[in-house]
Amino acid sequence: MASPLSSTALLGIGLGLLLAGCGGPEQQGDTATSADSLATDNSAKETELLNVGGKLFSIPSPVQTAFAIRAAGLKYNKDLTAPLDKGESLTGRVSQALILGVYGADLAYVTVHKDGQRALATMQSIEKIGGRLELTNAFDRALLDRFRSNLGSEDSLLRFSGTAFRAADQYLKNNERHDVSALVLAGGWLESLHLTVSDATALKDQTLMNRIGDQKSTLDGLVELITASDKDGASAELLASLKELQGLFNGITRTYAFEQPVTDPAAKTTFINSRSTVVIPAETLAAISAKVGAIRSKILA
Repeated sequence: MASPLSSTALLGIGLGLLLAGCGGPEQQGDTATSADSLATDNSAKETELLNVGGKLFSIPSPVQTAFAIRAAGLKYNKDLTAPLDKGESLTGRVSQALILGVYGADLAYVTVHKDGQRALATMQSIEKIGGRLELTNAFDRALLDRFRSNLGSEDSLLRFSGTAFRAADQYLKNNERHDVSALVLAGGWLESLHLTVSDATALKDQTLMNRIGDQKSTLDGLVELITASDKDGASAELLASLKELQGLFNGITRTYAFEQPVTDPAAKTTFINSRSTVVIPAETLAAISAKVGAIRSKILA
């Protein structure tokens, strides 16, 4: 039997995993450049590492995805988010955990685009789904109140997100509901990808193309994570669909150029630099978008 949930568990699952970014919007450019410091770096990160069942798992930040969508000039479209009444009709652990993740990613999207009314409504839906997942007492009211009072501030949102993420990380280490956690991750990841690929103009922005290309490794990790936690086979249909999506991601190519490491003697830090560019044919992006849409439709059915 699963151990009792901590006081911040649902907040951590519903928000921390899905609002994991702790920095501001990324810069737009023709290529993606990464600099990995051998020293400890507490600056903004595109992804966060989760420890799930003893395995490290990297999940991209939907907050940073929302910033990237906005920076690319894609129009905000509230209709791309999931209907908030769907959560009330869904039954079963799998569908409810997935929709909780979907709503978490939508929350990042609408908040970054300053749609406070929709953000509050989404927060209420997350709370309702949490109750149906027997997580009613898991909200930390102080954190939720801080979120509500700072919807118009990007910096406050991101600081809040970091706090929620740390609560989520602690929850995953201390509790045994890895199946629910994995499904929430999957729902949030799918929704973030849906919000990115649903606008055809995304193909024109190299930053978004690089971000989409990076999702292949995340998808591989998700499949492994769900497979390991799906003890009763309840996620078999979802896994089959995600494996089909893996095949479509094979149509993405990446060029990689190594650059000489740069050492800062004063800081005693070496930066290992790399530069890579993703190429996604229009037909491949269309196929990925269609498959993501199909999986999402099943979640919302």
